[in-house]
Amino acid sequence: MTRIVFYFLAGLLSFVCAQESLAGTGSLALLQTFISQTGGQCEPPPPSLDGFVTTSKASLIVGFLLVFAGIFIDRKKVKLTCWGLAVIPFGVWGYLNFLVDYSEIRKKIFNLDVRAEQTLSNIAEAQDRYKSEQEVYIKDLSQVKSHLAGAHGLDECVEILDLNVGFDHWTASAKHVSSPNIVKWDSTSGSSLKKG
Repeated sequence: MTRIVFYFLAGLLSFVCAQESLAGTGSLALLQTFISQTGGQCEPPPPSLDGFVTTSKASLIVGFLLVFAGIFIDRKKVKLTCWGLAVIPFGVWGYLNFLVDYSEIRKKIFNLDVRAEQTLSNIAEAQDRYKSEQEVYIKDLSQVKSHLAGAHGLDECVEILDLNVGFDHWTASAKHVSSPNIVKWDSTSGSSLKKG
């Protein structure tokens, strides 16, 4: 009876570890949604760094649980099975900590945020041009688009989340559809994106 319970628990722990690993790399349905919304023009989102950290911790815990279970159980077959199953979560942990290039993922996210910042910079240029002509800022985003003649326009993969306009001050926030970060722009201080 204890053997059946043990095999069930070992299988359940391995399933949870595998599920966490698959969840950390991104969902195929989410990727298909981004591609269908943007007509395939935008790049897919990079893997979630938080998902990698969660998967790494979960696999380490599962691996040590299986090792300790093998130490404390006196049956030889069960002991060897525990230690054999512990190789899987330790392999996942090793892959996530030694083979995944986190700096490349961070660089990709930063480049996506720079594209959002460039779009906000173009909006700032249009707002300044309109303010010099009309002495007020534009409150409607569709009017902002019509005044982007000299700039490079709005990036179709960048979503403008917020545009707040006062008489002498305006703020905006934008997000690239593939990036988890939101970039903010203030007319007095510029971008919130920290370079470097």
